[in-house]
Formats: sequence, C-alpha cells, structure tokens
Amino acid sequence: MGKGHIFRIVCGAMIAIIVVILVALFVSDDNKNQTVNVNLDVPYSDTNTWMSYLSDDSYISEITIPGTHNSCARYVSLDYMNRCQSTSITQQLEDGYRFLELKVAIDENEEGNRIKLVNGSANCHKSGKLFSGYLYFEDVCDEIFKFLQQYSTETVIVNVKIDDKEHSVSDVEKMLKDILDTNKDYWYTEDEIPTLGEVRGKAVLALGFPDKARLGLAGINTVWKDQSNKVPADIPYELYVYDNYRLWVQDRYNYSVEDKYEAVVDGLENCEADDRTLFFNYVSTTGDGKIGHPQGYANELNDLLLKYDLKDETSYGIVIVDFGNIDLARHFYYTNLS
Repeated sequence: MGKGHIFRIVCGAMIAIIVVILVALFVSDDNKNQTVNVNLDVPYSDTNTWMSYLSDDSYISEITIPGTHNSCARYVSLDYMNRCQSTSITQQLEDGYRFLELKVAIDENEEGNRIKLVNGSANCHKSGKLFSGYLYFEDVCDEIFKFLQQYSTETVIVNVKIDDKEHSVSDVEKMLKDILDTNKDYWYTEDEIPTLGEVRGKAVLALGFPDKARLGLAGINTVWKDQSNKVPADIPYELYVYDNYRLWVQDRYNYSVEDKYEAVVDGLENCEADDRTLFFNYVSTTGDGKIGHPQGYANELNDLLLKYDLKDETSYGIVIVDFGNIDLARHFYYTNLS
C-alpha cells in the first residue's frame, strides 16, 4: 500500500471524525418529551388563562408555578451543549409557563450598546437562520407585555440574571434600569411577595444579582450560592432568609439524571411554600459528565415527572424545566385546583 493511499485513508478518517463532532455540537435532537392523558374537560385546561381560576388573595409563593430555565436559549451556538428550550417566549407563556429565567449581557456595537440574552458565552439569537441577529432584552419584554395585554388575569415572574464576563454588574444594571423605567406600568418591582390580585397583568421582577450600582433597583431578591456540586447532598435544597421573605432553592445543575430526579422529588415531597416562602425547584441539569446535553437529560426527567403522582390543591412552588411542553405545564399547575 503506497504512502499516498495511506495518507488519503488517514485524511478521510480525520474528516469523518470532525463531521461527527460538528454534528454533535451544532445539531440538537428532536424534542422527545412524552405526552400523557391530561383531562381537557376542565375549564382551566386553557393554558392562557389558568390563573384566572385562582383567588386574588393567593400569594404567588403559594401557587404551583411551572417555569422555564434559560428561557431564551432556543437558538444558540453549540446548541448541543447550550440549547435549553425548543419554543419561543410567547409559546412558553401560551403553554402555561409563568416563570421565565433571562440571562443577560451587554452587546457592544456601532449603533449603541444593548442588553442581549445569553447562556454563558453563547449568544441567544432571534432565529435559527445563519447570521441571525441577537435576541435583545427589549424583544423579550415586548413578547411578555403582549401576552399580558391579551391575558390580563395572568402574571409572569421574570428572573433576570447577569451573565457577563466583560462588563461589571453595575454597567449592566444601569442599562437594565433604563429599559425597565420605560415600561414601569408593566412591572411589579417591590421587594416583597405579592398576592396574585396585586400583579395580574404585570410582570413580577426578580433579580439574581445585587444592587452594585446602588440605583435602588428593586424586585424579589433571588441571589443564592452556586450549587454546582456533582456529589449528591443529603439535603439537596438550601435556605436563604431575607428581610421580607425566605427562599428554598434546589438548583443542582451538575447532577446525573438519577440524582437530579431524586433531588426534584425530594423538593416536591418536602416543599415549604407559603405566603412568605418561595420554593425554586430546578429540574434542569447539564449532567455530571464533561460535555452536557440538556435536551437529552430533559427528555428523561420530564417524562419521569409527567408520570409522578401530584396531589390536588397542593403548592409545589416554582418548578423550572428545560424543553417543557404544554402537558408538563398542565401537570403542575393543575395541582392548584381540584
């Protein structure tokens, strides 16, 4: 066998390996969330208006609220590792999800700095087309406001987190405050847990960063310590006590599927959610390996949770998922009603 022939074989093998890697990094598998038989004969099966069947006097912390993790990470680079959702913000709201997690950073460009949506170092885009523009904070706000205009019985908890290694928290915070101030009527920005009646038709601001710029930017404080450990903790959730309320948080995002499911179920069975206590139970995980694949893990976890027997008229807090579908949202928010 000649050297030229061997060289071609080696080159062909290398190209094949590169193609496999590129496919793994850039191509996501289809959303394989399973469906279950959900009772659609009840009036609150309408996922656009399910909160209309709840009392105005209910504190939002007393309600089981389905939510989405990295809510804007639908079109991202290296989506095998970074993609967390398969639907738009509007679709998530229409499917019944009422908690959104938005991770933001500053985009510097010639037309002026703007706040963009990110997932770590990966930028979120408006579409999956090549050269699609970035998804900006104002774009997402517009989708939220349009939904609330159409369905004024609902509220949406918007948890904003800064994920920017190139700019200070203060710089990002200043820009965020300017945007929030332009639409004050749509935001509930008190540092306390409101009743549903107080926030119907509004977005409840929750801030996952401290007020470094001392701008008085308020909202529910959702700052907690990173829970990146891979070895399971005896108690997977942690308590954070603030002046007006307390938080229970389970966000073990480096757990295996088996350990994550046990942590989520532990939270469901021991949830302490009341008028002064918010419980955040994250279903999302990147796994305990070197390269995470959120969708693969979500497919398994969401299927397990769809089969998990939840009780009626029970508060399970805020349950936050990757790649959630409409049946999963119903499965959780139905627990608020009988």
